[in-house]
Amino acid sequence: MTFDDGILAICDVINAAPPGKKPVYALKEKAAYYYGYEKLGVTRYYQAKQADQQVECVVAVPGWEDIKTTDICVLEGGVQYKIAMVQPGKDDNGLRMTELSLERIDQSYEVPGKTSENH
Repeated sequence: MTFDDGILAICDVINAAPPGKKPVYALKEKAAYYYGYEKLGVTRYYQAKQADQQVECVVAVPGWEDIKTTDICVLEGGVQYKIAMVQPGKDDNGLRMTELSLERIDQSYEVPGKTSENH
């Protein structure tokens, strides 16, 4: 498997507001990975629909890292996705990789140091 479709960021959602102020949710990058698109099969698509999820794409990253379904995935271009499913596994060569099923989110979180125009 090749991971040559770009670089994605895995982010935590944090409260970036000063103490005592109304919460302002933003993203804090945990890690960045090279990734490759995987096939979004019909079975996975319809199983997600039954779970009331709209899985839009599947990507694979190398290794078995600490990626959770509470994290947000940001692809190149600033498009943000909720991670609907994390599936550690091995590729055809026996190398460790993780598949992420990604669901488009309606909101865009602020990324510290970037304006909302970049989303």
